Amino acid sequence: MPSLYLPHHEAFVRWDEVGQGQRVVVWLPGIGFPALGNFLGVVTDPALAPLRSILIDPLGAGRSTPVDGLSIPDHADAVAAVLDHLGVSRCCAVGYSMGGAIAAELTLRRPDLVDRLILAEGNLLTGGGPGTRYMAAVSAQEFADERLPDMLGDLHEGAIKGDVVDDFILASWGQVDPTALHGMARALVAIRPQLEAEVLGLSLPRSYIFGAQNLENVDERIAKNLPDPERLEDAGFTVHAQQGAGHELMLKDPAAFTALITPLLAP
Repeated sequence: MPSLYLPHHEAFVRWDEVGQGQRVVVWLPGIGFPALGNFLGVVTDPALAPLRSILIDPLGAGRSTPVDGLSIPDHADAVAAVLDHLGVSRCCAVGYSMGGAIAAELTLRRPDLVDRLILAEGNLLTGGGPGTRYMAAVSAQEFADERLPDMLGDLHEGAIKGDVVDDFILASWGQVDPTALHGMARALVAIRPQLEAEVLGLSLPRSYIFGAQNLENVDERIAKNLPDPERLEDAGFTVHAQQGAGHELMLKDPAAFTALITPLLAP
């Protein structure tokens, strides 16, 4: 698979490509996930065949080199380095969960690269969701020795029972460097307080996709630290909901997510 060495991080960032179209879409995954696994059922759908999909594993996730201590802007700069290396001049940035925070920072830091932003339950608010707060609340050593094994054990039980989302997360986090995963959680908790306001102030086309279960339940949305849909719409976002889904979205039902996002990717 292709890779790019980033000397200042002493690390390789790696990615996959699907399709050979002129229109470029960059896909950025959830915390600790390989991008191809996160979006495989989406980017291989015939409806997206006209696109050139670039699926980037953030540093510390998937097959990119484990790196600790990175901020969300650092991750965005690594993505930008890949796009510059590939000669991409304009793209649509799609980010899921943590990938949404990276996509948002990429859009702000490199407006010359991104002409459309789609956030799928993307993190815009400082403080993190309950899962990342739980991961970041202890030291990296305690996370590696105690919390991550406990989490993987719970995921293992869910996977045995046939839960496809638990199985995917188990496969992803079971392969990732624990210190890097802990660092990603800390980066999410430490999202810049100004990020949401800056993204709301952008003028390019922007969309936000909620799981309907979170959009329809205010308490659930607030508990997961997701943005206010009315605030998004007032700022020019189009807001959408994937029926029957919570935060898992395309991990649970890639066909439903594809049907929802395809018109948002249209020229």
